[in-house]
Amino acid sequence: MTGRDLLALARSTLASALIFLAGAMVPIAGGVLIVFTPAPILGFVVGFSRPYLRMACAVALTAALVAAGGGLIAAGSYLVTFGLATAVMCQMLERRRPFELIVICTTAALIVAGTLAALALAGSPALLAQSMHSDLVKAVAGGEKFYKMAGIESGLSAETRASIVDAVLRLSPALIAVTTAFMVLFNLGVFWRIGGKEQRLGYTLFGDLVRWATPEWLIWVLLVAGFGLFIPLASLSTIALNCFVCVIAVYFCQGLSIMAFYFKVLAMPPLARGLIYFVTVVQPVLAALVCTAGIFDLWIDFRRLKPPSQEARNLGDFL
Repeated sequence: MTGRDLLALARSTLASALIFLAGAMVPIAGGVLIVFTPAPILGFVVGFSRPYLRMACAVALTAALVAAGGGLIAAGSYLVTFGLATAVMCQMLERRRPFELIVICTTAALIVAGTLAALALAGSPALLAQSMHSDLVKAVAGGEKFYKMAGIESGLSAETRASIVDAVLRLSPALIAVTTAFMVLFNLGVFWRIGGKEQRLGYTLFGDLVRWATPEWLIWVLLVAGFGLFIPLASLSTIALNCFVCVIAVYFCQGLSIMAFYFKVLAMPPLARGLIYFVTVVQPVLAALVCTAGIFDLWIDFRRLKPPSQEARNLGDFL
């Protein structure tokens, strides 16, 4: 590496290490900041010569900086999570894979690695579930304490708190998968917006997103998972529920793409778009409507992306 490359290496690894450490230490805002830990290294690696050497050096040096600032446990956590994510994303970007495949593969790798690491630390699946349940109970209690400090009484009974904890624990695989997938997508978006583009990648990572749509066969996965919710066996029903939530999240993204299409048609200002997107994400009813639009887009074709069928053209001759 040249002196310029070494300077870029130091800058990117320091930025990733600081983002990771700040995200782990700063409450609330840190949870948002830590999501973008891989982005600086993506900008240093992808599109340059000897990318795999760059990636290995950057991840190793970032882990060393994290260990110096937060200890060996923090460094191990980085390697199993964001370090692995950075490596997988860099490798797939260099191979010019579509962003959907990058999101799926990186998410799967992180879930497998995280699950194995959690099982190794807990000792058994039962102990892992018990530890997760205990952490969720503490989180709910901490949330109630925060609201009391703000002068707001939650008014939740013991049964309600227990049902919330059980529901979150049951949905934890889907919640982890969806959160991880969005983390990967956000980093790809930041890389594409700031340092990527076609000049460095050699291909279009994101096409015209306002015309993005899910594959048609995904509707069958949604239907099977939906019917699976009524299976009397609790274990199979839980698997179907988590699968259903993951597919619903994909259709929610298609609904957002439909919204973006009409925002573009109407030439809506960016500030108004951002406000509507924010309300859509935090308002459950509106989010459900957007998700429904994403599902029914298969038949209604809100954006008129499909060519008119020959049958419809023939029928129009008689009208």
